[in-house]
Amino acid sequence: MIIRMAKVDIVGPKDDLMATLELLRGKGVFQPDPELLNLSRDDVPRALSSLILDENELRERSYFADLQERIRSLLDLFPKMTGEVSALQPLPVIDLLDELSERHLSEVSSLVERLREEGEQIDGLQQDLQFWSLLEPLYAKLPEHSNLELFGVTIRRPEDLPALERELLQRSHGRCQLSTATIEDGSLVGLIATDRSTADVLRGALDDVRVPERRLPEEFIGLPLPDRVASLRRRLSEKQQEHKSVEERLERLSTEWRPVYVRAEAWLTERLALYGATAAAYATRHCFVIDGWMAAAQVPVIEQQLAEVFRGRVMLQQLEILEEDIARVPVALRNPTYFAPFEIFSRLLPLPKYSSFDPTPFIGLFFPVLFGMILGDVGYGLVIAFLAAYLAKRMSHRPVICNLGKVLGIAAVYTMLFGLLYGELFGNLGEIWLDMHPLWIDRAKALLPMTVFVLSVGTMHVLFGLLLGAWSALRHQQRREGVFRLVMVLLVVLVILFGIGHFFPQPWLATGPLLVMIAILLPVLVAAGGLLAPLELLKTFGNIISYVRIMAIGLSSVLLAVVANRLGGLTGNLLTGILVAGVLHGFNLLLGLFAPTVHGLRLHYVEFFSKFLDLGGRRFEPWGRKPP
Repeated sequence: MIIRMAKVDIVGPKDDLMATLELLRGKGVFQPDPELLNLSRDDVPRALSSLILDENELRERSYFADLQERIRSLLDLFPKMTGEVSALQPLPVIDLLDELSERHLSEVSSLVERLREEGEQIDGLQQDLQFWSLLEPLYAKLPEHSNLELFGVTIRRPEDLPALERELLQRSHGRCQLSTATIEDGSLVGLIATDRSTADVLRGALDDVRVPERRLPEEFIGLPLPDRVASLRRRLSEKQQEHKSVEERLERLSTEWRPVYVRAEAWLTERLALYGATAAAYATRHCFVIDGWMAAAQVPVIEQQLAEVFRGRVMLQQLEILEEDIARVPVALRNPTYFAPFEIFSRLLPLPKYSSFDPTPFIGLFFPVLFGMILGDVGYGLVIAFLAAYLAKRMSHRPVICNLGKVLGIAAVYTMLFGLLYGELFGNLGEIWLDMHPLWIDRAKALLPMTVFVLSVGTMHVLFGLLLGAWSALRHQQRREGVFRLVMVLLVVLVILFGIGHFFPQPWLATGPLLVMIAILLPVLVAAGGLLAPLELLKTFGNIISYVRIMAIGLSSVLLAVVANRLGGLTGNLLTGILVAGVLHGFNLLLGLFAPTVHGLRLHYVEFFSKFLDLGGRRFEPWGRKPP
């Protein structure tokens, strides 16, 4: 339902403006609309103008904005902590936080940069340690004092190894040896041993074949080969200790100061929001005026609170919503428990205008019925009911899926109801096993009666939409549009009665007077709706015929269920038959979930809502503090 809104006018001394704004933001029920003052009031004093902050207020706002930016930068650098609670009231110590935040920002930035650098060094040392640890067995057998030059390489693709060996042997004239080992990611690491005079030549060969040499940090290059791994381990341990020490220092700062800065940032956000809110206020030398919107039910509550807090200095007055205000009235929707889940479908549409209707109750009333008419099977309805119960209970933490489950639960009830009327339980399985017969109609055989039924449903649905459109137009003094809708309803009824009387003559139904009435109403329709009115009439009949899809999609569903049962019976084996029929029924049920949903909504969005729903409303967005 569209909540009834109230246009309100709040007036008080200029000195109470900030306190008034703070109260309104705290309640979160008021949406300011500065243009209302100029659009709908002829008694606006000439001295009334947009409120401009004085020099001190501008200076304070600039100071708070700079401090807030600094604190936000600091909070981004602090580690996240659990249970951030601080009883600090920031206002009395805001000047102290100005100095502290600058010092803390510098210190924390330095610590974060140090953590980054040490993290990079630790990663590099870990990679070097893994590399040389794998090569350690290869050079452990070498003499301690040899004239050999040793360097490591990483061979990323094993298929490049033969080409690398050929290139090294060719460049060194056979005076080198390449030994390899495999690391965890599947890459190869190699140790090249050669004499010192050939080492530079081989390094050039590595550059040519694009195989990177694994170079150690300078501090480890001069060490004997057996000492390199031990030195890398010691250096890695030292760096990890330093890194841990910096982390602990940063965590201590965060534990001590982050809650304080979180509270201060929230206070600054609120304070700056109040300064921004002053743009919605008008003022004289001594008074302020704020116009806006709130739910009509909230007006007495806010009026009483203003009177209690300001002792009558600030007054709230409810103004009449004029015709020129209708387009500006914001829209908020609120539906009872039964209809609320269907908002997942109404949200797919733009917001309706305040003078129109909330589409949610109409979807809640008619969508499950259309869904049940299309699927109409007791067995499928039971399966959907179990699925709906699971989604509604197990997915309560995910509102969209939970509401979808509730909608499916209601649709499942109508599916089972129409399944009893059609006599269907997994197609014709109910007839085979339980001697189940239709309580009303066998839609697989009675195609013409079923077609007449769905066309009757479509006619009533579309005519109801036209009547709603006529009532809405007349209610808003749009008499020509209202007459057009009413004449459209009469013509549709007369044409249908004429068709019945022509093809199925009845003593009580004379076609002659019907033709006369149609001939009289057609000029009225054109006069009220314009030259395109006849096309609109034809479109309305097209909308009604579109409801035949209910019969067509439902017929395909029941025929597929019958085919599944027959194929399962032809297998000659119970387990195989159950498997074959189960797969086909599962596929049919999947189609039975999507097709009725899509086409049921399409009949609402296109055929029904187009007759009366006026979209394009403004969303009600009241002032309010953001949740923490």
